[in-house]
Amino acid sequence: MSDPELLSMLAAEAERRGPTIITGIEGLAGSGESDPDRIEALRVEAHGLKGAALVVGQDRLADLAKGIEDFLRGCLQSGQINTAAAAAVITATSAFTEGAQAAAEGVREPSSVGDSLEALSR
Repeated sequence: MSDPELLSMLAAEAERRGPTIITGIEGLAGSGESDPDRIEALRVEAHGLKGAALVVGQDRLADLAKGIEDFLRGCLQSGQINTAAAAAVITATSAFTEGAQAAAEGVREPSSVGDSLEALSR
């Protein structure tokens, strides 16, 4: 069991980083733009979420953030985000935030976390 204060910090990190990732993916997906630097910045945000989750022992959330990070890493070479895959990654980012909030509140992990883990593993 993690320290409630640390779990609250994780939830705050998710609230801060999640919208940045979502907005960035939405802006690039389907735009036809190639922007590897922006994708790398988004990947760094996801990496930060992964690290924060690992520090507080939230392994499933860390796995979810790793899936987001891996997706973004896969987009670096082209500099573009696949529109079809973007929706699952946006949903996963929201699920991370929901999971972090649930952990901070001491309630059960929302089903969105498991659903997104499954979706990203396909």
